[in-house]
Amino acid sequence: MKKGLLAGLTVALVAIVVSGAFAFGPGYGQGPCADIGACPMVGNATPEQAQKFAKFQGDILPLKQKMLQLRTELMNLRSQTSVDWKTVAAKQKEMVDVRTSIQQKASESGITGMGVGGCGMGRMGMGMGRMGRL
Repeated sequence: MKKGLLAGLTVALVAIVVSGAFAFGPGYGQGPCADIGACPMVGNATPEQAQKFAKFQGDILPLKQKMLQLRTELMNLRSQTSVDWKTVAAKQKEMVDVRTSIQQKASESGITGMGVGGCGMGRMGMGMGRMGRL
């Protein structure tokens, strides 16, 4: 009886640990484009295209940081007890303006045909979850 219970608990513990490992998946914490060569969007690209995309990613880094800042500010605005919806709307407009700037930079960089909507940017959402998508 005790051996059966011990075996059952062991199997349950192993199942919990293994399912946790599968939940995180490969490359957890690195983002989908941590290694530009592994990026699905750039995986079949020429070295020149991959280099162009890497430069683009570097060029938009300040915009991505601005988007993160705006998202945090928006979350703070929404968590207040009395929400000022005009301020929320203004913050959302700022986020749209930043997204538009990123799209413009993509066009100027000549990478729009490479599928910028893939590889870590959602639909130009830059991995921002639901807030990053329009």
